[in-house]
Amino acid sequence: MLHDQFKVVRDSDLLEDRFAVDGVSPEEVREAVLDRPYWSAPGRDGTTILYGLTLAGRHLLVVVIAEGDEARIVSARDMKASWDASYTGDTPPPWDIGRPQPAIVRLADEGRLAGRVLDLGCGTGEHALLAAGRGAEVTGMDLSPTAIACARAKAAERGVSVRFEVADALDLPRRALTADTVIDSGVFHVFDDADRARYVTALASTLRPGGICYLMCFSDQEPGDWGPRRFREDELRAAFTDGWTFESLTADTFDLNLIQGVTQVRAWLAVIRRD
Repeated sequence: MLHDQFKVVRDSDLLEDRFAVDGVSPEEVREAVLDRPYWSAPGRDGTTILYGLTLAGRHLLVVVIAEGDEARIVSARDMKASWDASYTGDTPPPWDIGRPQPAIVRLADEGRLAGRVLDLGCGTGEHALLAAGRGAEVTGMDLSPTAIACARAKAAERGVSVRFEVADALDLPRRALTADTVIDSGVFHVFDDADRARYVTALASTLRPGGICYLMCFSDQEPGDWGPRRFREDELRAAFTDGWTFESLTADTFDLNLIQGVTQVRAWLAVIRRD
């Protein structure tokens, strides 16, 4: 974590100038960067990108630049509004490990990624490409144009047919799209409470009756409070009530590319059926 390596400069003029238009108060950013844990990755031109900072329910992407043993904050943006910036640095974001998550590979090996598959928050496409390679008809969606461009390039290179779209999962009710299977590897846990409820409603509008959502999110069993929100079992179950049935909810792990290398982080793998 960066605050273990650098003293972060408190520059009130810079903070006021940089963050006023983003609706983030300088005091909130200082508190987050100085006092809260997060993960970080190298950015462009000597910068470091900080992920996992949460202020008032908003996830922020903060960029700092090292100056000797100090680090100066140069920008902070709402992560959803600037999601594409996650994919434009010199290194990929922590969740983009260049291969499918092991839990999703197991699902594919068991023949569960079948029919019309929708991969929400598909990133650079590894899960969508995995499902398509097993014979599924796949659509992958992500907010990031850069990630989608990378996913399309991978599909062309591998000779795999996937429909990749730049889209917001919360807009699903307005789209004429029906899925038999939904993959959510790390989307559910990025929303605040209000958007999380909208997201579940959006899933219900798209997943056919009897269809399955395979959902992975951070677990409350993961120590610390960096990164996305961690969910208890009862919280996860409470998010899917009327019209949903949990077929299983098991402890699993995410692989994340953190500063110390690829690290396993405790997660939930939920198998949820649309009634």
